[in-house]
Amino acid sequence: MSTTRTVKCGIPQGSNLGPLLFLLYINDLPNCLTSSSASMFADDTNVLTNGKTNDELQERINVDLENIHQWLLANKLTLNKDKTEYMIIGSRQRISNLVLTDPKIELGESVIKRVHKSKTLGVIIDEHLLWNHQIQNIVTKASKGIGMMRRIKQFVPKSTL
Repeated sequence: MSTTRTVKCGIPQGSNLGPLLFLLYINDLPNCLTSSSASMFADDTNVLTNGKTNDELQERINVDLENIHQWLLANKLTLNKDKTEYMIIGSRQRISNLVLTDPKIELGESVIKRVHKSKTLGVIIDEHLLWNHQIQNIVTKASKGIGMMRRIKQFVPKSTL
């Protein structure tokens, strides 16, 4: 049995109630968004917005990111800025017509970097919603697994493989 200790602030890491209490704590984050929507899973949050021009996208997302920044400050939470990124999703033609220069997307004092693909809940999504990167990732993992089985087959009964 673990030793008892008093916690005056926060939630002890690794506690049984920790994940549930965190979800209750962060549950109202989407309420601060005015022109975007949020999808949340555990401590992962994706903010989605749309727009027809660079300026419209930049304005909408920056307003909501400032709202998130203020919400984080009010709730004494910090964001891992190294894991924060944005992606513009659309057809090749739409993106090339829309994005002549990357919009300046900011959270607090930090400029958020643009990416062309991102891994969300284990699935790789690219800016054109193509599956090439996801399929390549799965093929690579499967090839490694098959290679490993090939190397150990002489040491393990066939029924185990």
